[in-house]
Amino acid sequence: MRDMLLNLFKEISDIPHPSYHEKALSDHIKRLADNLGYYAHQDEHNNLLVRIPASPGYEDAPVVMLQSHLDMVAEKNMESDHDFLNDPLELIIEDNILRANNTTLGADDGVGVVYMMAIMKDKNLKHPELELVFTVEEEVGLVGATNFDTTDMKSTLCIGLDSSGESEVYVSSSGGVRGTLTKPVAIEKLNTDTIKLEIRGLHGGHSGGDIHLERANALKLSGVILKRALDEFDVKLVDLRGGLKINAICREADVEFAVNDKETFLAWFKKVEKELLTQYEISDPGLTFNLMTGKTDQVISEKDTHNIINALFMLPYGVIQKSMAIEDLTITSANIGTAQLIGDKFRIQVSLRATQTFVIENIMAQVSYIAGSTGFDLEFSSKYPGWNYEPESKFRNQLFKVYKELRNEEMKEVATHGGVELGIWKGKMPHLDIIGLGPIMHDIHTPKERLEIDSFVRTYEVLYTLLESLQDY
Repeated sequence: MRDMLLNLFKEISDIPHPSYHEKALSDHIKRLADNLGYYAHQDEHNNLLVRIPASPGYEDAPVVMLQSHLDMVAEKNMESDHDFLNDPLELIIEDNILRANNTTLGADDGVGVVYMMAIMKDKNLKHPELELVFTVEEEVGLVGATNFDTTDMKSTLCIGLDSSGESEVYVSSSGGVRGTLTKPVAIEKLNTDTIKLEIRGLHGGHSGGDIHLERANALKLSGVILKRALDEFDVKLVDLRGGLKINAICREADVEFAVNDKETFLAWFKKVEKELLTQYEISDPGLTFNLMTGKTDQVISEKDTHNIINALFMLPYGVIQKSMAIEDLTITSANIGTAQLIGDKFRIQVSLRATQTFVIENIMAQVSYIAGSTGFDLEFSSKYPGWNYEPESKFRNQLFKVYKELRNEEMKEVATHGGVELGIWKGKMPHLDIIGLGPIMHDIHTPKERLEIDSFVRTYEVLYTLLESLQDY
């Protein structure tokens, strides 16, 4: 089983599938379904539905929907030359760990895709009728699920395979929205010396699953440093860029700027550096600041420089509110995912999450005010609902029973601050009884992403045992 699952993971890793580029992988799985003789429908978005008939004796069991997303977050270290659109992932196995070389692994949600492909290929598995749903563009706003037509779906039970933890079952999730701030900037001719600041060594992580760890965000650090610098120096930006994905905590940023007194600035920065290294010595012990001098013949105007710096300084980042009902559960947060100068326009992307709709609307209003006060245009997109906890779930109890029999231990119920598609399925199909499963993974959405192989195998054992247990459900 281990070799089968790892071989399937390599199979999908050989096919580039970052967000917006899932068609090749969707086509690959559709060909597999066609070759196996299953019904397979690929919609205009490249979402895929595969139907597998019930095994003999399971005809009267409830139809089960299994769901995963095809896209992966394409993050890499700056020194990596990996091309996510063309290159296969370079997988590395070290003892019980599967990772990629200087890039994200795509275990989120490659593990779910692999599980569903394994079920398609396993003719010995006994199960009810299955509806396998592979979606696209989950990582950029749950787009595929939002556009998926469930009209002809027959499922009454749903297993989401975009989870982690192995012994934990997801029972609710956060809602969210994305915001894009854009403003034109005036470029002025000026021959001057510059300083380039490189922020490196941050952990980063998933902007939902890791936000509670209080990790530094390189773009927020840029705003803090530059705002403090404005109190002491005449600063004009030349360039500022950081982050690759809106739903990842920004790990690296480059800031180039002209300053009126270079030597005094360098001396001043030593004090700032010491303070920031102390602030993040626990959460981000690898944080480094690299300073280099250079020259430029153009800068961003003083007014636009100040507006960009003020926006990054004021935009919310991190945990905003924690639950008083569920220990250690973040219920409201914000992330600054990317920022960059594109031609003569500066763009910032933020991700906002909250369990309750009116709360997220409050944070949206805050971001709108900041955008307006700093001259940015603002567009919100990809708003998605949360998935509320249901105290009574027969399907969840069935999972608990199966897991206890297999592992001789109890599963734990977990509410996630991450945005998952299960809230969308519940909205489209209110009758669904939903659970979320997944193996143990670490540092999702970063180049340090790792999958525990033994857990990968054990979780699959739980999945197929659960399916086999539904004959007399």
